[in-house]
Amino acid sequence: MYKLNTYVVYPMYGICKVIGISDSKVNSNLVECYVLECESENITLKVPINRVKEYRIRKIISKAEADELINILQTKPHDIENNWKIRYQENEEKLRSGDIKDTIEVARSLFTRNKLKELSASEKRLYEKAYMFIVNEISIALKKDKDEIEDIVSNALEKSAKKFKTKPLEKEKLVKENKDNTKKRRKILKNNILQYF
Repeated sequence: MYKLNTYVVYPMYGICKVIGISDSKVNSNLVECYVLECESENITLKVPINRVKEYRIRKIISKAEADELINILQTKPHDIENNWKIRYQENEEKLRSGDIKDTIEVARSLFTRNKLKELSASEKRLYEKAYMFIVNEISIALKKDKDEIEDIVSNALEKSAKKFKTKPLEKEKLVKENKDNTKKRRKILKNNILQYF
């Protein structure tokens, strides 16, 4: 059982605070639920106490674990999947796991990928979610201001990205794709200007 005012992690919602315990009707049965206040989404959730494990809700990491995770953040990312659809699905599954190390892997790989080629809007949202999950949890674990933790996490991700080396052919392909995308944007802009006049 989690005590009142305890912080927990709810996958895809991030840090939540236990603000109460109440009975709710589920299929005509009264079920005891945790009332959770979600920090990032600004919403209140009810979770049946007997389904906490099923929902992968867990306690906040310890101070020692937070220090270890900052070191892990700086390590070289794993190989990055080129197919964005597969990459997105894999990263989303990792976030849904609720495992902080999986979340770190998502942040590291997407941060590095963005250095090579700008992320799509959907991947940017996924990265931002992973980034804030990490910042919020480490901030609570170390009892430090979020701004300070953001600086620490951002610096760690920069160090991680510098350790990643792309294969020559892959790098050449990314450069070509970026040039092609720039040409397309210029052509669209030019056509729009001609249509205007």
